[in-house]
Amino acid sequence: MIAGNAMARSRDIDHSLAEYEAFSFRCWNKNFGGDIGTPSEGPNDTPYLPNKPCPGGIRSNIYFPS
Repeated sequence: MIAGNAMARSRDIDHSLAEYEAFSFRCWNKNFGGDIGTPSEGPNDTPYLPNKPCPGGIRSNIYFPS
């Protein structure tokens, strides 16, 4: 099973497409504080690895098509 687009070299794709949400990363604050919302929709979620320190760690999500 494949998630996302193997030929994608950037995240400059239409945000309404399912491919945009195939991967997401959440940067947690200390003690896992911060956003507790739906994955890929919170303010601490990005489609790329965070570019700042994440004291509580990084959660990665991979969504496979169903």
